[in-house]
Amino acid sequence: MIIGNRVVNPGELRTPVLLAPRKITTGTGGFQVAGPDPDPDNQVSAWAKWSNIHGAEVWSAQAAGVTEAATVLIRYHATLNATWYISKDGGSTWFEVISLDNIAERGEYLEIKVKKVEAG
Repeated sequence: MIIGNRVVNPGELRTPVLLAPRKITTGTGGFQVAGPDPDPDNQVSAWAKWSNIHGAEVWSAQAAGVTEAATVLIRYHATLNATWYISKDGGSTWFEVISLDNIAERGEYLEIKVKKVEAG
């Protein structure tokens, strides 16, 4: 399938991912802490094409202070926005959504740029 200038193969969506909205909680000392919502009723599962960054993208990401980043392609999901989190290991490790691209504004696929959430 060709969307815009890119070839998209639905068979490449092989990685199961978990998407969770942002939830603000009160942490130690009364400070607000943002993180993924742990409630399974608010989480969404999907199939994705997960591509870790490589080549020149690595240098650009490191210059921006990002140590682990990836590009994720999933089917379009209307409620997903840039405040959500994504996990490819069932919720053990979370990645923060940096940007979303509704490819060619067709409502078929979303290309998501993510970075790993660092503790602390």
